[in-house]
Amino acid sequence: MRKSAVLMIWVFALGSVVKAGPGPIPSKYYDLSKYKQFSDSTGKKITSFFDYFHKTGIFNGTYLFFRNDSLIQGAHGYANFGKPDTLINDDLFQLASVSKTITGISVLMLQQDGLLLIDDSVHWYIPELTRRNLTIRNLLCHMSGLPDYFYFPSYLWPNPAAHMKNADVVIQLNQQPERSFGEPGTYHSYSNTNYALLAYIVEKLSGMDFRTYTKKNIFEPCGMKYSHICNHDSIPLFNYPVQGYDKRRVFADIPHNGTTGDKGVYSNGVEMLLLDRALRSDYLLNKSSKTLMWTPQVTVSADGAGYAMGWRVKEINGQRWVFHNGWWKGFRTYYWRCLDEDKCFVVLTNNVFGPFLRTVDMVGLLN
Repeated sequence: MRKSAVLMIWVFALGSVVKAGPGPIPSKYYDLSKYKQFSDSTGKKITSFFDYFHKTGIFNGTYLFFRNDSLIQGAHGYANFGKPDTLINDDLFQLASVSKTITGISVLMLQQDGLLLIDDSVHWYIPELTRRNLTIRNLLCHMSGLPDYFYFPSYLWPNPAAHMKNADVVIQLNQQPERSFGEPGTYHSYSNTNYALLAYIVEKLSGMDFRTYTKKNIFEPCGMKYSHICNHDSIPLFNYPVQGYDKRRVFADIPHNGTTGDKGVYSNGVEMLLLDRALRSDYLLNKSSKTLMWTPQVTVSADGAGYAMGWRVKEINGQRWVFHNGWWKGFRTYYWRCLDEDKCFVVLTNNVFGPFLRTVDMVGLLN
């Protein structure tokens, strides 16, 4: 069981450097007293949904649902099956591709500050990249035609004990054969390379590594005290209380864990709610920047869902939702926000077993 003693988290310039592991976070750091409880019927509907999927073995994780001034959260299962270590609501999870929402916000903040334009050439900011017909917009909406660095030949990174950096993705990208590239701007092809390059651009323009930039410009201003981008060179993966599993087989650390922008953010339900609160004001981004960030650039599915700039966009029952889901080495994550009503949900899991949770069902829990 999870020990109740508080384990201190020390935050330094290059991210969170942790004494005795990065958690657990004591609940007293979050004042939730201003939020009301859901009605008994809605609350029961939400808890019953996750109770059921926990009993079937599909759900092992935490959830938070918010509508107007009402909030409910819960946790099921284990952070570490080997101990076993019971999950708590405040545990930090690897957000996987939900991290792309943070990258999208970062790029739009730079444009808002006059440091770039999204239709600028990527080559202006990464001159060492041999592909010179790309724009930042191409990267943001996955229309760059770039191959996914996850699948580059292993001989290009022969040291399995070392973590890649964003600059290393560029080096490997330059070594790919011409047939691996598509024509930019012609079709949508989801590629993690796009967001590793975007984070690298943020680093070059800000003079900070990406974890420092997000800490100073997003997490700290939003009050997200413990959210951070992983730095596995200073925080070994096995030090994290919440481990990623595939049917209770823990995922080991790999070189790709070192790159940022496409994944790598660690957070929890309450702190992602704080991000939602900030995005409902002009605190991080003004109205025009948010409108641009959430305007679909390409349709990606038959039901009309689109990809914008770090966010997917979909209309459900006449309401617009912006969201991203993720999967990375045992973590499945869901972050959904409604633009037409003040409601959102965050669902974080750390054991891949069975199918993904149906997001349309989770949206329905807030109706």
